[in-house]
Amino acid sequence: MTATATPEFPKHLPVLDGFRALSILAVLASHMLPLGPSSWHLNLTFGYMGMSIFFALSGFLISRFLWEKQDIPTFFVRRVARIAPLVLLVTFIYCILLEGRFDAFVIINLYLQNYLVDALLPSVSPLWSLAVEMHFYIAIGLAIWVFGRRGFWLLPLGFLCVMALRIEGGVFGNINTHLRVDEILTGGLLALAWLNRDRPGIARAFAILPALFYPLLVLWALSCWPDVLLLGYGRSALSALLIGSVLMMKGGWQTRFLGTVTMRYVATISFALYVWHSPFRTFWFDTGTDIERYLMKRPLAFACIWALAHLSTFYFEKPILKAARNIKFGGRTASRQTDQ
Repeated sequence: MTATATPEFPKHLPVLDGFRALSILAVLASHMLPLGPSSWHLNLTFGYMGMSIFFALSGFLISRFLWEKQDIPTFFVRRVARIAPLVLLVTFIYCILLEGRFDAFVIINLYLQNYLVDALLPSVSPLWSLAVEMHFYIAIGLAIWVFGRRGFWLLPLGFLCVMALRIEGGVFGNINTHLRVDEILTGGLLALAWLNRDRPGIARAFAILPALFYPLLVLWALSCWPDVLLLGYGRSALSALLIGSVLMMKGGWQTRFLGTVTMRYVATISFALYVWHSPFRTFWFDTGTDIERYLMKRPLAFACIWALAHLSTFYFEKPILKAARNIKFGGRTASRQTDQ
């Protein structure tokens, strides 16, 4: 991939906030609400929905940053500052103080928990996804550091390798990086296409995406349903195409809804919601009858999660991210581009 003039690209895309908000809401629903009869597998489906969008967004935003600015030290500092402090705090509370599992604390903070699965205590089990993210950050950061923009060839090559492994093993979903990172990679491919959308072939492809929104929505939803293995192989691509279809819309209810202030707020605290929420579906919160759990304890759990997420986002994470953005490398200040 050669360097080309990049078309004007807005620093902030409100629809991505909306997608991020929907992804965390889907994950919370998957983990904490009864979503129909268990035979329908709707809880699993919502989980795949949330994570596929979350991963695709991550790939999009990371690839966009590195395409525009190959500042690898800044990239690594900002990624570590974004993830590590809150994970250290939460795992110290949940793994060490509440469960006495120092081994789990260490493994999670080395981002190996999606392979060393004994570390996945119920109170921190969703944190496997952060290992997939961190492995991608390391791989793409090193590739761009060594090869410059040519390192982005890792995205299509990696995607093909992961898909081959998934198809060979009949894998619908897995937490191992080499069987799950395709959802991040397709988000990165979407970003590269978007950043080079002035090219005629790419422009024509993007132009038809908005008209395909509803078929893509249906296919994507089905690809997240565990009973449809064959379509599940296309989940990563469908997630990226669905996001792309809305990015190309000039208006419509989709962009208005995804760009609301409410969705932006949920997106802002989404990472903290994700990291804090899991214990509130375990311990005391998971005892008693269904009525006690879902009509009494779960509303209290959601209130606690939301309060913790708000406080940690604005009073714990925000100062750390601000400090990270002010770290200088070679006389340059880290980009102040909005974290999404």
